[in-house]
Amino acid sequence: MNVTLKLDSLLGNQPNKRIVFVDSVSSGKTVLYNVSSSRSCFTLQVQLNVDYFASVLSTGNFQIPLRLEVSYDYTNDYKNTIMSSMLDPWSTKTSTSDWKIQKSCSAINGTQCIHDLKVDTIFSIPPGENPLILGSNPGLLSINVTISNLGPDHSYFTRVNIIGNLDLNKVSGSCITVLQNESPDTTLVSYKASNSFIQGLMLSGKQCSFVLEYTLVSLTKRAEVQNILIQGALFSNVNATNLSNDPKILNNIFKFQKKVLYTASIVHTGSSKPIAVFYNRTVVPSAFIHNLSNTILGISNNITHEHTIYNRGPNLVSKASLVFTWPRQTKEGLPLLYLYKFQCIPQSICQCNTMNKVNEYGLAINNETSSANVSINFDSNENLPDVTTCNDVKCDTITCHVKQFGKFSTIVVSSSFKVWIPSLAKPKLVSRFSSSLNFSYTESPIYNQAAVISTATTQVSAYSPPVPPNDQSQDNIGAIIGAIVGGIILLITITLIMWKAGFFESKYARMQKEAQEDNTNDNTEH
Repeated sequence: MNVTLKLDSLLGNQPNKRIVFVDSVSSGKTVLYNVSSSRSCFTLQVQLNVDYFASVLSTGNFQIPLRLEVSYDYTNDYKNTIMSSMLDPWSTKTSTSDWKIQKSCSAINGTQCIHDLKVDTIFSIPPGENPLILGSNPGLLSINVTISNLGPDHSYFTRVNIIGNLDLNKVSGSCITVLQNESPDTTLVSYKASNSFIQGLMLSGKQCSFVLEYTLVSLTKRAEVQNILIQGALFSNVNATNLSNDPKILNNIFKFQKKVLYTASIVHTGSSKPIAVFYNRTVVPSAFIHNLSNTILGISNNITHEHTIYNRGPNLVSKASLVFTWPRQTKEGLPLLYLYKFQCIPQSICQCNTMNKVNEYGLAINNETSSANVSINFDSNENLPDVTTCNDVKCDTITCHVKQFGKFSTIVVSSSFKVWIPSLAKPKLVSRFSSSLNFSYTESPIYNQAAVISTATTQVSAYSPPVPPNDQSQDNIGAIIGAIVGGIILLITITLIMWKAGFFESKYARMQKEAQEDNTNDNTEH
């Protein structure tokens, strides 16, 4: 005779049930017995299934009785044997027997457990309104968690469910087990009983401490998270309120919230190549152009403005915007700086809206041909100042959006212009034209943001032919001659005065005269 036994049959055909046979660790068994008398007995040992109660989905199902279902029938070989007619009505017989799980609780005749679960936490970073500023060494966030069962009853399947937007580094503690979970932002921790194979059975008066350790480096990978939020709840995973009750649920939860800012140093430069251009303006009755190399627009008055934004780190900038501004037209609506090329590099992180703003006339860049045929207007009355600003002309802008501007990275915005000479009617014009780039990162949680505006300036001057200098040698010849003549006259006058004074008298003549006078005197005496 075949005897089939099914343990915990009310749970259906699921493979993992609450009780199993000791010898097979299975909830089902079929045994062949040779029945030789009117009464036959046999004994099988069963036990609670540890794997079932340790499962992350386990709630005990205490409201469902443990049912044993036994069915018996002749074997097929025995049924095929010619039997007497008394066996014809024989069919499979089934019988059942139920067991109840006694939890020894204090309410509803011992079936409902009342327990006051409590959680206490200590944070390595104080929560509050002051923001957490992350630099080059973000560090860790540690949460020391202590769970307690204040009673009066035991708590079955005691769990702590933690949800957070940080990467969990590790969970340490001898009284807990981390259960597998598919959600990356959720951590499920089970209390591990030291005196029971039913994991999560927390006796009244028991306490358990463990540490949650989160790495803050995960935040700096994208620098987008503006608030750290970690929430946890301690509970008994019993799925019926008539089986478990916690009268004080407010002390079952904890929460850590902190505003986050990231440090990043942004520097900028702006340059113009060349820094100055000169132009010749030629007015003709009518003119049409189809490329930018037309002599009416000048040959060498091409300008390139380059703006560079550099992120010195230590963190990236998740979102930013670039607003490029340049003097596009005169107040009369005539072109001024004609923008024919614009780039924001690298294009992988910088996307710009340049529609109808770059080479708006569709002119060929060099000597190439183009279908464009633009009529030139020389009727400009614009009187530009020495420094041309957006208050004097019509400026326009191009906006670019930047994502994930990495640390130690550079963004270069390059713009190429043609000075629209027909619009420059002021004689001997000398004016400075500037473009600017405003880098704004207010959309990103960056600490201590500062204005980042770079400027590139070009001086534009009307060409004036050089005037030959005066021949100074012709202007000074009269003065030279006069000086020579005056010097000669002065020399003659000085010479005459000195001669008159006796400076040029001969000493020999004087000595001869004196000798003659001496001889005369001697003769007189004799």
